[in-house]
Parts: sequence; structure tokens; C-alpha cells
Amino acid sequence: MIQQFAKARQEFIDAVERFPKDKRAMVLFDRWSLKEILTHIAGWDNCIANNIICIKKNQEPPHYGKVDDFNKNSVEKGRRWNWERAYKEFIKGGELIVREYGSLPEALWDKKFWPTKNSTPRKFLQIVTHHYLRDHLPEIRKTIFL
Repeated sequence: MIQQFAKARQEFIDAVERFPKDKRAMVLFDRWSLKEILTHIAGWDNCIANNIICIKKNQEPPHYGKVDDFNKNSVEKGRRWNWERAYKEFIKGGELIVREYGSLPEALWDKKFWPTKNSTPRKFLQIVTHHYLRDHLPEIRKTIFL
């Protein structure tokens, strides 16, 4: 499963690197620029990786709150960053996901993060992989090949 994520992530990185530099800051994807998409993904990748770290320590991770609020906060934080910082944070977040999932014992893949939620490491990784491939990548590719 982590190999699927790594493959999806690499496809995404390849598309980002081919994206026209003069369009990186333009709002092209519904409401976000490419830079904002990267900061959005970096926020989630770091959050999920930190959840994995907690679950390995048999600790309940802090809940991220409402998805829309988390997205808004991640994008707002990233707006202060230049392109290089946003890209670096995006790369670091994905590397953290790969590292933490790569050392996650099989017995923890289906353990709930929170007792009242159905969120597990396996479900989160499936969602993130889908997010790369089905949500953002098609829009980026469409802009590259305009």
C-alpha cells in the first residue's frame, strides 16, 4: 500500500515539476494556486505522519478538527511562503509519510486513531493516495497540456 502512495506521489511531483512557472501562483484549481495545493497537501501529510507517530507510541493523536478548517489553515499558513519553501514543505511531508508508514507494524494498520471515529492508518493512506491521483493530479495535467 505504501508503494501505491509513493508511486502516486512521484507522478504528482513529476507533474508539478513540468507545471509552467509563470502559472504557479495563479488560482487555477477551483480556488487555489499550485503553491496553495502544495501547502494543503503538506499540511495533511504532516498531520497524518504525526498521527502515525502517536499510534506507534500507543497514544491518541490530537484530532485535526473540521476538514474545511484544516484546509483553510494549511493554505493560509502557506500563503506566507515563497515557492521554494512551499515545495520543500510538500516534499518533506511526503517523505515523512513514507518513512512513518514504512515502519508501521502490520498490527497497527487498522487500529483506530480515535475511539469515536473510524479513521485508521490504512484508511488515511487510501484517502491520501486517492487525493493525489484523482483530485489534484488531473487538474495539474490539464493545465500542463493546455
